[in-house]
Amino acid sequence: MAGARLKGGRIAVPDASATNMASRFSRYRPEEEKAVREIEVVEDKTLKKMKDAWKACNVTDEAPDDYSKILKKVKKLEYSAKDIENVSLALVEFQSEENFQWKAGAFLSALMNNSKDTEFVIHTAHLAEPIDYLGYKNTKSITVIGNIGRDVGGLMKDGDIMVDGNAGEAVGVSMKGGTITVNGNAYGYIGQEMDGGTIMVNGDAEEAVGVDMKGGSITVNGKVGEGVGIGMEGGEIRIEGEIGSIADDIKHGKIYHKGKLILEK
Repeated sequence: MAGARLKGGRIAVPDASATNMASRFSRYRPEEEKAVREIEVVEDKTLKKMKDAWKACNVTDEAPDDYSKILKKVKKLEYSAKDIENVSLALVEFQSEENFQWKAGAFLSALMNNSKDTEFVIHTAHLAEPIDYLGYKNTKSITVIGNIGRDVGGLMKDGDIMVDGNAGEAVGVSMKGGTITVNGNAYGYIGQEMDGGTIMVNGDAEEAVGVDMKGGSITVNGKVGEGVGIGMEGGEIRIEGEIGSIADDIKHGKIYHKGKLILEK
């Protein structure tokens, strides 16, 4: 991560701007952009109301406050899981807005959390930038078709999220339960401060896997960067590929490499 520094056995994490996130994903172009754009989304009354709700939501990039405000707006709507899938496609027209990445993730998360349905499909491959915070406080089953930004599954309680693409930093940050699967690569800080649940990355991951984790399980089937387990207080980490380095300040937990236990405290 540009600007991240190892300091006293720990990593100091700078704020990730939208510009920095864009550069990280520059090699992950919307490979399905043409196909997704060709999907016809008919703007019926429900979709129009959902888009109107979007326009009525003003965000400041303050996760708890903004999410609560958005949730109040969507509670007034009636919609189905298919309507949420349609609005994920329709959001392309708003992607030039300030704070779009955070707002899109919070908006879709609120719609899903408020819904009576339990299974959802979200499209992101048609978007210029990956959206952030999708699956915030999730308890449902979510399939993401395309790349996703930072903090997917943040404060997740239950359910499952499957990302058919790459993921930004802090997958499963502070998650309590449930399962997150990333079929591509993930940026650093996977499982930061997680208390429970399961995270699996089928590709590679960057630095600080399991930073400050307290419980749960992380598996990376590819290689990882430096500082695995920084500040780890519990849980287990399994790495199948090469390891950049293991942190020297692990308090409790287990780390496996290619199925072999290499650290236990």
